[in-house]
Amino acid sequence: MSDLPAGPAPANWDFKAGGDGGRLDVVMRFSTFLKIAATVVLVAVSGCARPSNPWVYAEPPAVAVTVTARPVQQGRTVIAVAEFTNPDNPQLDWPDVGAELARAMRRSLYNDTDFEVRIAPEIEQAASSPTFLGKKSESRPVEVDFVVIGQVTDFHHTAALPKEASRWGLLLRRKEAVVAIEWKVVDVRAGRVVAADHTYGTAKASGNKKIPELYEGLDVSAYLFWNTPLGRASHDAIDNTIERMRNVLPSFVGERPTITAVLAPRKVLVQGGWKWGLAEGQEYYLVIPGVGGNPPQPVRDVDTGQTLVLQITDVNKGTAEAWLLGKPAPGVDIRGAVLLTQPGPPARKLATSGP
Repeated sequence: MSDLPAGPAPANWDFKAGGDGGRLDVVMRFSTFLKIAATVVLVAVSGCARPSNPWVYAEPPAVAVTVTARPVQQGRTVIAVAEFTNPDNPQLDWPDVGAELARAMRRSLYNDTDFEVRIAPEIEQAASSPTFLGKKSESRPVEVDFVVIGQVTDFHHTAALPKEASRWGLLLRRKEAVVAIEWKVVDVRAGRVVAADHTYGTAKASGNKKIPELYEGLDVSAYLFWNTPLGRASHDAIDNTIERMRNVLPSFVGERPTITAVLAPRKVLVQGGWKWGLAEGQEYYLVIPGVGGNPPQPVRDVDTGQTLVLQITDVNKGTAEAWLLGKPAPGVDIRGAVLLTQPGPPARKLATSGP
């Protein structure tokens, strides 16, 4: 009996050696092809599951050994995370899924260099109420810039869902755990939603449809939960949510943008862009910082005598361009002047052209 597969030989099989040598060459090439194909299939079926060391327990988000706490860094965006609401149709009867995932997100944000995290239950609860939105109030707490609110919408194993809900691998539909968070970011001072998205995470799982049996004796607050498929998917969802937040939120709300160059008689370049919270149309006062113990000095409009105001006209990530709504006195160098929201009402004499 021949060891070769039945049917015509592929064109790339080499029979030139003839005899047993040719047959051996064919078998070796066919064996190599099978090994490569098996490797591709294994990689595709495994998906993008979070890598893990089989000899240690997977850690919850942001768990790390540190000698001292990281000090507060002035100027960073201050953010709070309200408890998420639970999934509407859970596969597990766990009442605190939303609360525990919110706590895990806070832990991750503690180690994030872009944000300063605060625990502010009152403002978190208030921001979660629809009545909070649309009502700008100076009396609201200013120790928090933004509050994250949301819901854990998916907390599932796809094996227990209709097959159409699963995505395809290379050959078959994937069996995986899926966790998704629908979230919004509320600007506390403005009383409005400034960002919203729906992010998810996945992890490889078995095809067992009896999900409660897989998690018997565990709950979402357990350390070992993070070693399970839903735990790994939750970790992935939290990481993806924070990464998305980093792309849409300013990181330096408290920093003072500064004029670095005068591009034209009324056009200036500002150090500080949308990562500082700047946006087109915003107006700011110009103040020259005090030096050597001297107090800050406002830049005066030569025509009105009021503090000079500029308006942001174009914004990038780290820089912005602005238009002066007046003229500084001759000889006054406004490079180095900072942009402030105080003092008093801005001068409304709008200059749109001319030197």
